Amino acid sequence: MLEIARDSRSLSPGELWLKNNMKKHSLALASLQRTIARLRSRIGWLREGDTNSSLFHLHARHRKRKNFIGQLVSGDQICTNHKDKAEIIDTFYENLLGNSTDRIQTVNLAELGINSHDLADLDLPFNEEEVWKTIKELPSDKAPGPDGFTGRFYKSCWPIIKVDVMAAISAV
Repeated sequence: MLEIARDSRSLSPGELWLKNNMKKHSLALASLQRTIARLRSRIGWLREGDTNSSLFHLHARHRKRKNFIGQLVSGDQICTNHKDKAEIIDTFYENLLGNSTDRIQTVNLAELGINSHDLADLDLPFNEEEVWKTIKELPSDKAPGPDGFTGRFYKSCWPIIKVDVMAAISAV
């Protein structure tokens, strides 16, 4: 009402003070409302986000739409099917980056004096001590993966679950 009154007349100092204070309070309440809504949505997501619920499918469907290119324009041609759009993108980046050619000269890395490392151990399977050492380093109150099991669970249940965990790691 004070904003409307200001259009037709000048406000008194008391009215200006009241309008400014009300505006500050209104902005603070709007910010508080946004915070409460964000916290409520987070609670809802924690409760229903990973379940096969309508909330999950709503977010999944929305995410899919956001990452979709409906059409591409190349010159006077509008392409909507996937094959034509891929061809336009390939052509664009080929023109932008060019084609690779074989190098005439090479670098002799042995002459640079850089020590080589034996990386054969990286292909070895994990042993139980390595896995247990990694589990001990996990933070106790955080879940390292989407299953929701915390580090405390893995640490306290290791004697029970180690056979299954090692089988799962070895299967990969």
